[in-house]
Amino acid sequence: MSNEWLPNHVQGQDHHGQPDRRPLYFFLGSAAVLFLVVAILFFQHMINSGRGLAERPGPSVTATAGSGEAGSSGAGTGGTGGAEAGSGTASGSPTTEPSPSATLQRPAPEGAISAAAFTTPAKNIHCRINSDNAECSIYTYSYPSPGQCEGKTATYSVGHEGPVEAGCTYSVETPEVLDYGTAVAMNGFACTLEQNGVTCWSEASGHGFELARSADRLF
Repeated sequence: MSNEWLPNHVQGQDHHGQPDRRPLYFFLGSAAVLFLVVAILFFQHMINSGRGLAERPGPSVTATAGSGEAGSSGAGTGGTGGAEAGSGTASGSPTTEPSPSATLQRPAPEGAISAAAFTTPAKNIHCRINSDNAECSIYTYSYPSPGQCEGKTATYSVGHEGPVEAGCTYSVETPEVLDYGTAVAMNGFACTLEQNGVTCWSEASGHGFELARSADRLF
């Protein structure tokens, strides 16, 4: 056996006995690439999330201002309500009715009866008492007609307040006859029937009229 062959043989054995590390390097390289890809995706996700938060609209200034206005309006309403509550307490408390003499300028006569409509025994003057006025029509008279409507029935009307109105655009007629000497009171109005005429007035204001065949009188 040659001595030159032995070292070469041994050297060949040492070369084939060393492990092949290429698969390890490939694995490490693949892992590094995978880690890099994951890191890039993660950072992109974080960046997109941050943009989404930045672009998300915050609380509306208008809504906040509206809430503030609602609050101030509520406070104002509350203040007004308090004032109204105070006035309501005052107005809601029981009030003492003033005496008739203090509120009625011309009260109805004692013993007056309630009647919504009536005429005199002569049936020349017909009257009606409504909720807001008392009115009488005179069919035959010798004085100048009010409203320049000669020859027509004249009608006089008085309300709770204000002066007497007279004209001839309509007339009152009723079959209910009351005797002379009768006084009528209804709805804040009063009337008296006398042989010389009929007088009606507002108890509150005292304004009224007196009708007779020969003359009229407004007061």
